[in-house]
Amino acid sequence: MLTDDNMELMDIHRRLNRLSDVNRRQLLQLLALTSGGMLLPNLAEASLGPNQIKDIRVWTAPDHSRVVFDLERPVKHTLFRLKNPDRVVLDIENAILSQSTSHLRIKDPVVRAFRMGIPRPDTTRAVFELNEEVRPRSFLLKATKDRGPRLVIDLYRKGELERQARLEREYDPFRNRTPVRENMVVVIDPGHGGEDPGATGPSGVREKDVVLTVAKKLAAMVNATPGYEAKLTREGDYYVSLKKRVGIARQYDPDLFMSLHADSFRIRSARGTSVYCLSEQGKPTPDRAIKDLVERENSTDLVGGVNLGKVVDPEVAGILMDLSQRDSLNRSLVLGRNLLDSLDAMPQVRLHYRNVKQAGFAVLKAPDIPSVLVELAFLSNPNEEMMMKKESYQATLAAGLLKGVERFAKASREIS
Repeated sequence: MLTDDNMELMDIHRRLNRLSDVNRRQLLQLLALTSGGMLLPNLAEASLGPNQIKDIRVWTAPDHSRVVFDLERPVKHTLFRLKNPDRVVLDIENAILSQSTSHLRIKDPVVRAFRMGIPRPDTTRAVFELNEEVRPRSFLLKATKDRGPRLVIDLYRKGELERQARLEREYDPFRNRTPVRENMVVVIDPGHGGEDPGATGPSGVREKDVVLTVAKKLAAMVNATPGYEAKLTREGDYYVSLKKRVGIARQYDPDLFMSLHADSFRIRSARGTSVYCLSEQGKPTPDRAIKDLVERENSTDLVGGVNLGKVVDPEVAGILMDLSQRDSLNRSLVLGRNLLDSLDAMPQVRLHYRNVKQAGFAVLKAPDIPSVLVELAFLSNPNEEMMMKKESYQATLAAGLLKGVERFAKASREIS
């Protein structure tokens, strides 16, 4: 039975429905704070009307397809699979499309057809008809200053997942590497990608785009240099997890790993190129700006542990891991120094830090691969943002990085 207080609240909400969306939201927030907990369940949400699905975007990666639903506010949803034929079905509660999906055509090796409908008055359904079996997952992304909340559907190719799991099980960080190889293998890792744009400059230049462009230029230069071979962790605009980036690098048994990024800072005058390698455990950097940078780059996901299954004695495993990390760190510092010296010799390039900085970047945590992270420029600086758009400057950065790799190769041969 409704009390007088509840009847009064219902009358208030009827009048709220005649207000604009902005004013209604503001007043509902105020009511929720001042009604002493007497606001009827789901009444505030219902008064806002059905959630709007504003857009649907698709990203295709080698191992999975990602479908992103842009939302007005968070939703409840259900994801399940059906057989004969293989389908993945997504039900979104209390949501409607703000526009027709007739224009949406998913060009994807796995998704044969895509359709949406309304099986029940309070539910919008998306159906993915598949060419092969997948392992789906879904999750919500919180709203940011640039985007509203998003519902993400990942369709992982089962065969590719099984192949990656087998490689991870078989990987041995303490293997004996081939003593003589025809080429030095350089793995280049363009940061971010897909739904993760990274930093964005004042005029809209996105980190994920410029680092991929520089990475491809660098890869072409490396492959054109006798005795060197380049591999990329991503070759298009799709997201690759931090753990997967390291896994891809290991597949090529590389001589070095270089992750390319572009920085952003609240002070627009900040500028220049920086090189980082992993910090020793227990020695975090005191620099607040670097700490913030590490938190941004690591916030995407977490890297899993290293497979030590082939070492029976845990004490021996710990000693071997420590030796492996120490050797890799020393070589990473040499690589970083060579890169800085080579970049500093390029007339157009300005360094932000003149020394190699050490920080806890997750993507650098392979204990057996010399690894560095290069922040090419500050996209928050309007001048550097414009420079990063120019092919000539992109080529200059790539040429400087190649010179650094060649210096590292020469130093490594002298040490060995």
